[in-house]
Amino acid sequence: MKKKIFTIVLFTVCSLSNAQTIEKQAVKDYLETVKGVHYDLKVNYTHFEVSTITVQDSITFLKENFENYKASKLASLTKSIASLNDRIKKQEGKTGFDAVVAGSLKKRFTYDRDKLQKKYDEITLLEFKLYEPYKTQEPNKVLCKKADVHFTAIKPGETKASAYTGDFILNRVGDKCLKGKNIKKIEMKF
Repeated sequence: MKKKIFTIVLFTVCSLSNAQTIEKQAVKDYLETVKGVHYDLKVNYTHFEVSTITVQDSITFLKENFENYKASKLASLTKSIASLNDRIKKQEGKTGFDAVVAGSLKKRFTYDRDKLQKKYDEITLLEFKLYEPYKTQEPNKVLCKKADVHFTAIKPGETKASAYTGDFILNRVGDKCLKGKNIKKIEMKF
């Protein structure tokens, strides 16, 4: 019985470390390839954490982005409408030749305000709609993997290592890096 448990634990540890090795190699290949040219970087990982992105994670992300976009648009339109209302009020009460110009400006500002108000009303009616492919997918289905990585690299021709941090999107299996984002050089403290 102990041999079976030991074998299962050993197999699990080996498969997890093998998966991590495949993912690390995929990120290294991505880093070393620039516009189809392969460079030999000496990459050393100081932190490598992989998480999965599921259908539900993707839906949550899309919904949050939609709500943030809608809120920012409404805030911008509210500010613009308030500004036009102030301009309309400033034109009221003018006399003489100024009244003719004020009437023309007031008409223009009212037109612009009404146009923005119509757009505001349209945006308030917008609702988040789920993309058709998501409707048929299981919420727990893994779409891809995300690797949070801290690494040092020595570029060809250099002798000093530079430290970097970044996020990398891997395919579902983890053997190919699809995209790198937020890759930043960081100060190394020794």
